[in-house]
Amino acid sequence: MSRLPWLNALLLVVVAALGALVYFKPGGDAPVEHSLSQLKPSDVKSIRIERQGAAAISLEKKEGGWVITSPLAARADESHVQRLIEIVGAKSAHRLAAGGLERFELEPPAARVILAGQTFGFGMVNALTREQYVLAGDAVYAVNPRYGTALPANPLDLASRQLLGVSETPLRIELKEFSVEQRDGKWALSPAPRSELSQDDFVRWVDGWRLASAIRVEPYVGGKARPDIKIQLKNGGSFTLGILSSGANLVLARPDEKLQYYFRIDTAKGLLAPPSAAGEERAAKK
Repeated sequence: MSRLPWLNALLLVVVAALGALVYFKPGGDAPVEHSLSQLKPSDVKSIRIERQGAAAISLEKKEGGWVITSPLAARADESHVQRLIEIVGAKSAHRLAAGGLERFELEPPAARVILAGQTFGFGMVNALTREQYVLAGDAVYAVNPRYGTALPANPLDLASRQLLGVSETPLRIELKEFSVEQRDGKWALSPAPRSELSQDDFVRWVDGWRLASAIRVEPYVGGKARPDIKIQLKNGGSFTLGILSSGANLVLARPDEKLQYYFRIDTAKGLLAPPSAAGEERAAKK
């Protein structure tokens, strides 16, 4: 009888045994990942960003969301703040003793971010591995450089571009030629519109204001602004917007925030024109 079938059977048994060994082998050779922090994102209620040669930026989490408190006062962009906080959950395969920090360009670091009292120092980016060295506690870690790129160079980079805050829900919007107001739960236009408008038409127009996002935000330097727009809020508050320019861009000043918001002209047309029926709006865009 040929021994070939027996050899084949033996080989199958060996292969199966090796496969089982690989499958059930404990993960002792798996790369060890080191956590940079024991903080959780929910623990972070304050942030301080320090860069060499620049004013420190401070943020605080308040009931209405994150706000910049220094060197200016402004609502903060929530998504950008969350990118800053991501460093507390970062892990690294490389953990080095915090000695000879100058070789990592961490003596001193180019930038620091302090989250809930814990400091993270950002150094050089390794040209080969494309990882950035971060000093946290008594060790240096190599991490993805996205944590460093989240640090703003300018406090205005962190400012929200939303004209209205999350809690600022309009009840009345008054422009020079017309006003839109909610009465007894329904929206109305004064003076009365030439064509009939549905509540959906009004909601779409009010949402244009509520969700209006600028292309950039700058400090309000106190230029001459016509107080052409008054907004009354459901929470009882109110504020006035001044039109600084309506040329290439619409520039609206919010003196109460000491900021001015820049909008593209197509956005401006929707904000400054009275509500229109959905069909009329589509025709106007053609």
